[in-house]
Amino acid sequence: MNNMKKIGFSALAGSLVAFSANAVELSVSGKTEITYTGKADSVNGNKWGNGNAITFSGSGDVNGMTATYTAVIQDGGQANSNTSETFASSSLMLDMGDMGTVGFDQGVGEFGVSTIDDKMPYAYEEIWTYTGASNGLAAAGGCNVLGYKNSYAGVNLSLEFDPGHSSSTTDSSGCTGDGGNTGGANERSGYNWALTAAPIDGLNVGAGYGKENFTNSVNNGDQDVTYMTGFATYAFGPVTVGYQRSEAQGGSAGTASNEVAIYGASFNVNENFALSFNQMDNEFDKAGVGAVNVTEETSGFGASYTMGSASLRVLKSETDNLGGATTAKTVDHTEISLMLAF
Repeated sequence: MNNMKKIGFSALAGSLVAFSANAVELSVSGKTEITYTGKADSVNGNKWGNGNAITFSGSGDVNGMTATYTAVIQDGGQANSNTSETFASSSLMLDMGDMGTVGFDQGVGEFGVSTIDDKMPYAYEEIWTYTGASNGLAAAGGCNVLGYKNSYAGVNLSLEFDPGHSSSTTDSSGCTGDGGNTGGANERSGYNWALTAAPIDGLNVGAGYGKENFTNSVNNGDQDVTYMTGFATYAFGPVTVGYQRSEAQGGSAGTASNEVAIYGASFNVNENFALSFNQMDNEFDKAGVGAVNVTEETSGFGASYTMGSASLRVLKSETDNLGGATTAKTVDHTEISLMLAF
């Protein structure tokens, strides 16, 4: 069975004439997670859940450059109609040294604005993860994208080029496997970038910008959406504080633009126990005469306790005016998670 772990990339030499590669051993890691979740004023059914993931990763030399491959098997695969796709996400990177790293990303989120969409300190998950709230950004999120990253004088640059994906999603569920394409669902395309730096001890800053073009019948014709974000976090002793500002504009007539502010703090009680509190305000700037802006408000508390390879985490979050609608019910989400990593 140990021989099953070794995959010889040199077998590709017949088709990759211009490159030579050494055999690579793939390492395997994984996790299993049991959760207890519920939402107030909702039909919850069985509140218990279980999730599993297995990650394969490996790297090897390719003509003096380092190629790195990562693939994740997760419950439900890509969770789309392409049921032949086993992997939930994968990426292939080529590190060219001082020239930077280029890669292909299918759902991992290696490049661009998605790497800094929410950089606030959290003890567990982002507070808006399960309530349906939005951080206002429209990045592709690593769905069949090309990327590049490099560092210059302490500043990290990350670029993402999105050839096109479905407008119904910004994650890997809209990605396609080998030999396929998104066909008529190829309604969005664009680019985005992110810059990050750590100018002094404890301080991390970053900024990003992106542009997405909606085509076909989406937004009643071609429409551009631009978005930008910037953040700063500062750690002093056991405390980390942060603030992030994002904005998105454009789309069809009557579409609201968004102005988002996220802030929060975390506290490491000791090396095993952490707490955090965060707030996100997403102001929907309504278009039209007499329209009144509405702010979607999300707040949350998180906690985590680590015991070796096991982690016990808690998230309590709440969203008011979901989607910028004053008539929307308050979404109150509670989650308790026990995760084992191996």
